[in-house]
Amino acid sequence: MTAIAIDFGTSNTAIAILEVDSDIHLPTPKTLHFDEISHDFATIDGQAWLLPSLVYVQNQPPKFLLGAQARSQGESKRLFRGFKRDIVASFRSPAREIDGEFYDAEAIAEIFLTEIWERLNLKNLNPSQIIFTAPVGAFAGYLNWFANLAEKLQLPNFQVIDESTAAALGYAITRPNALVLVIDFGGGTLDLSLVRTAPIANPPLSKYAAKAEVIAKSDAYIGGIDIDRWIAEHFLRQLGILRSQMQESAWQSILGIAEQIKIKLSLIQEVREIWVDEQMISRQLQLTQTELTEILEQNQMIEQLREAIDEVLAIGLKRGISKAAIEHILLVGGSCQIAAIQQLITSYFGKTKVKFGKPFEAVAHGALALGQEMSVEDHLRHSYAIRLWEPYLQQYSFYTLFEQGTKYPCHRTEPLILQAAIAGQAEIWLDIGEVADIAQAEVTYDRSGRMTSSQLLKQSDFRSLVPRKSADPDADPDNDPDADRQCIAHLEPLGQLGSDRISVKFEIDDRRVLIATIKDLLTDRVLIDRKAIVKLE
Repeated sequence: MTAIAIDFGTSNTAIAILEVDSDIHLPTPKTLHFDEISHDFATIDGQAWLLPSLVYVQNQPPKFLLGAQARSQGESKRLFRGFKRDIVASFRSPAREIDGEFYDAEAIAEIFLTEIWERLNLKNLNPSQIIFTAPVGAFAGYLNWFANLAEKLQLPNFQVIDESTAAALGYAITRPNALVLVIDFGGGTLDLSLVRTAPIANPPLSKYAAKAEVIAKSDAYIGGIDIDRWIAEHFLRQLGILRSQMQESAWQSILGIAEQIKIKLSLIQEVREIWVDEQMISRQLQLTQTELTEILEQNQMIEQLREAIDEVLAIGLKRGISKAAIEHILLVGGSCQIAAIQQLITSYFGKTKVKFGKPFEAVAHGALALGQEMSVEDHLRHSYAIRLWEPYLQQYSFYTLFEQGTKYPCHRTEPLILQAAIAGQAEIWLDIGEVADIAQAEVTYDRSGRMTSSQLLKQSDFRSLVPRKSADPDADPDNDPDADRQCIAHLEPLGQLGSDRISVKFEIDDRRVLIATIKDLLTDRVLIDRKAIVKLE
């Protein structure tokens, strides 16, 4: 059996293979190297061969160039970078027209992975399993996209695995019940996962295998490509050049140099590079580690990392996990190579706990182990409720269905019994939403001028997940004919006030989809049998 893991990254992609033979008791993942398109990166554990996530569209066969070959063509509108992050972005870069054809992020990403699949076939690897990895914060969006791609390419035994969870196994943290914080800081996203490893009975491949339990998560839509942009903008300010006055090719050129400077600053204190501008004038660009740290602080990246760490620690503490109990801090992704990032993380947890020897390969290698031996238990990051109309009080209330921290997949042990909301009710509709705790505080100053605050009020706020067609987001769904009511079932005979009418059983599947089964108590008929209601965020 041969398994292939593809850690599709915003800046670079790692591809690893695991060949399981009956005579091999403990197979070791290895990273694949593709001639002409792969690029080697230096780490403290040696070289790591990665495929730069770049696509160049040619006007002659072969139509597309990948990785290092694409980079060698120079910066132009034909070169695409950073397209992975745009797949699930709310606001995407517009499609580019090249030789009469339009290419958006999804099209380029599909070309990139299709070309990789064809190269795997040329190596006659014949994988029996393909595993993709996806960031925590946008897992559902990537899962759907990867599923469509797998169907198009007819990929065998297709899986998608959480990047942060896979990274723990990539660092060989397989001791039962080990508490591990994975900080995955790549080109496009910052993802933190606090996980606990545990043994699986009768592991098929090794003495100990682990089932990773995700205890807490945090994420931010920020990464290495943002740092590249900030560095490039820093240089433009020094040179007195406005971004709006530059052609796209010149901007992409200085972005590429900014990326190389950032990478080199992970190893040395100061870097100098030459950039040739649009007038073919050579400009010297210089940056130190101290200046890079200032750039990160000015753009609130250091603060965002602090907030993400604090959020994970706070969630963990609510679940009985103290900061001191965390045994390993695992750094993954190229942005974790930056000295200021490592210094901040080390200041939080101490040098002995932080590991950063496999920043590029841990996720792909761990995905292979996870795909073979592991399963993931996950928890809800929010509480979810159903909004109900109280006819006698003439107001809405909400009833919590699943609490924050509940493991999923799961189901409610007892059904929810509901009455008709209005006399003569003909339809049943469910308004499912997220419950958030909103705190209000009073800010005061003491005699020394120091600011202090005290919490005055904490209340729960309901945010509906049901999409509306109405132009008015606050419109009453009972009185607004344009509101999307998410009608679930029809009542025959009509519902009447004051008597129990329907029983609803709720469950959440492994993709965080809320599923309902509705039974009419009056007629004893099942109106809806395990229908998907809404995707929980």
